[in-house]
Amino acid sequence: MSIHRPIVVESPNLALAWGQALLHSFESSRRTLAPIIVSIANFDTPVPLEDTDIRQATDEALERLELNSVRVSGLMIFPYDMWCRRGKPASTDFASFCMSHYLPRLRKLDKRNLNGTYFGRMMGFTGVKGKQHETVDQLSFVINLLKRRASRWPRQSALQISCFDPAKDHTGQPVRGFPCLQQVSVAHDGDGRFALSAYYPTQYVFDRGYGNYLGLSHLAAFIAHETGLQFVRLNCFVGRPDLGSVSKGAIAPIVELIRSKLN
Repeated sequence: MSIHRPIVVESPNLALAWGQALLHSFESSRRTLAPIIVSIANFDTPVPLEDTDIRQATDEALERLELNSVRVSGLMIFPYDMWCRRGKPASTDFASFCMSHYLPRLRKLDKRNLNGTYFGRMMGFTGVKGKQHETVDQLSFVINLLKRRASRWPRQSALQISCFDPAKDHTGQPVRGFPCLQQVSVAHDGDGRFALSAYYPTQYVFDRGYGNYLGLSHLAAFIAHETGLQFVRLNCFVGRPDLGSVSKGAIAPIVELIRSKLN
């Protein structure tokens, strides 16, 4: 994590919020990079507001550089398109499908998924309770707590979903790739609204940032659908933003496009 004062980026548009985070990573040296807090608000629809020009240009550049598209990076956090295609099943049913069918398929298609996916950790986190090995569907647990609010709102500290598992992820590898997202949490106002917050110790802003924010927004839309609560804000803290695996020259046209949209 950088020792510099965090930079706060706020926008109602996902593409423009990501664009400002990208500009910070693009314009800063490794010595001057500061943590970023990206806050996206005003979710009037289940999916976030985007700028189609920036989204299209980003996907074209990602394809040209042989990186995952925005959509693919997003579905690693929550497979929103699959959930919609299956008729928006309930959380426990969808988690069962993802863990038994969808996750094994993704692992076969791409070896980069062998260490897991974020939705896999959220829906099937393995651990030990007492002397018993357990698999916990954290996402359904949080959703069920929020559903009980008619009698009593759940405590805020219980509404956490872990992605980082020290037993699996504390390795000496110089580069691992997964997981960059440590955890997500839900904060409610006791009046029917909630925010989703995510913590990244590091993040490749160009390679995965746009898809990360999209996937988190889709995750929140799923929680809203399941609980009947209103999703109002996404907060994402990035302790060490990094441009990613690309050169500045390779993405200069996108940077200029973003600058033109922000002016």
